[in-house]
Amino acid sequence: MIIFGTRGVKSTIKEGQFDCPQCEGQKRYRHRKVTKFFTLYFIPLIPLGSAGEYVECMTCKGTFVTKVLNYKRSTGNDQFLSEYEKAMKHTMVLMMLADGIIDDNEMLMVQKIVNKFGHNDVTLPELKDYVDEVQRNPEDVSTYLKKVTPGLNEHGKEVIVKCAYAVAASDGHVDPTEIALIHKIAEVMEMSSSHLKGILADMTEKDKKKNTFSDN
Repeated sequence: MIIFGTRGVKSTIKEGQFDCPQCEGQKRYRHRKVTKFFTLYFIPLIPLGSAGEYVECMTCKGTFVTKVLNYKRSTGNDQFLSEYEKAMKHTMVLMMLADGIIDDNEMLMVQKIVNKFGHNDVTLPELKDYVDEVQRNPEDVSTYLKKVTPGLNEHGKEVIVKCAYAVAASDGHVDPTEIALIHKIAEVMEMSSSHLKGILADMTEKDKKKNTFSDN
């Protein structure tokens, strides 16, 4: 069987200091570029063009659109970060609820993701309260996500999809309802179907390798 597809290969354009909105201070950054490659048996062979650029904080590992290099806390960008935090939390909780089962491992994964990308760490009881709220009033995944989409580059969108998949896979099984929600998330963020397909193929392959290693 011939296995082919596409994947993004990252390279560093430059490094420097910037005002990280997540760390709320001056930190070192890497300006990264993602080049899409045609792969054969998962080996990148032919470059297919740029898949976007992003800035990565070398302290918190947060990723941002390149205009973050012009970020100043007084410019109002804190509003975007607040909306991003809401969107991430709401999206990950809906992801956990997609299969109708609240698994402890999924809950821990949602907490890990929310605390990584948010300003305010959430405890498990606080997260459970939010889950109960979402169950009572299940707003669509687009409610907060569509507000931050204009400020996301392709890598930023990819991070959200990968986080959603991580939540789905954390209970050991990715349900069709969870895959359907991931497709909806990608649609809200206006991600191309080919880009989503590549991400899912990459994540699925990593899961297979991890499970094979665990079995051995």
